[in-house]
Amino acid sequence: MSRSLFQSVAVFLFLILASALDWVDGSRAAAGSRTDDAPVVFVAHDYGFAGPDRIPAGVTTMQVVNKGQDLHHIQLLRLLQGKTADDFRAALTADSARLPNWIKFVGGPNAVLPGSESAATMNLAEGEYLLICIIPNKDGVPHMALGMQKPLSVRGAKPMLVAEPKAGLTITLTDFRFAQSQPITAGSHTIQVMNQGAQPHEVVVLKLDPGASAKDFGAAFEPGASGPPPGKPVGGVVGLESGEHAFFTARFEPGRYGLICFFPDPVTGKPHFAQGMTSEFTVK
Repeated sequence: MSRSLFQSVAVFLFLILASALDWVDGSRAAAGSRTDDAPVVFVAHDYGFAGPDRIPAGVTTMQVVNKGQDLHHIQLLRLLQGKTADDFRAALTADSARLPNWIKFVGGPNAVLPGSESAATMNLAEGEYLLICIIPNKDGVPHMALGMQKPLSVRGAKPMLVAEPKAGLTITLTDFRFAQSQPITAGSHTIQVMNQGAQPHEVVVLKLDPGASAKDFGAAFEPGASGPPPGKPVGGVVGLESGEHAFFTARFEPGRYGLICFFPDPVTGKPHFAQGMTSEFTVK
């Protein structure tokens, strides 16, 4: 089944100057001494990714460090049927309104502001993958159409077995709801995300402005809306296929938070948040 290019998702309006640190060279040096369970780091900029071209299969924590001026995330796609990154680009050129039906959404760290970072943990099978950023720029053009695509080959096994992280709670995704296994308290938490819906879903974690809801945040991206969204994204997990799971770790300060899914419904074309896929909670 063909997949929408998420044109129904309105333009994110966050534009903040990033610091001019020479982070890439430092991250490459650190990568030379990384352990098997250390994060695989990718630096996002406007518009591309810097990071390794090949990693071993198995449980992998992937970190995105946003050094651009736009919001960025890593949507990890597995390329099926022997397809390549060149095939993906050709399919995108042939039909810019559709993603091909030979891809599989396998998660990735969700959006953060410039100068911030987020991470997600997935169990990656051997194969060919592609990192993309689906978030649109201020003109509504998805970053991947501006060159924000990076091939990744997952081959071989790690020298030692890396276990999945131990999650303190679970966020379950369905069509079209979020369910938390228990309340989230202040502090750092490792959270398992499980998609039990029939469609791909994501979870964007929001730090909401006082008095705002996740629905208010979503409404800020509807056609004709004005003003900045009442909050900011602070991570989560990008699109997962039905039946798949991933993990993310985030630190929660006291305050009001929300969960939202921007993936579109293939029938109506409307983003899932417009069909009720939002939730709010208070961290004490």
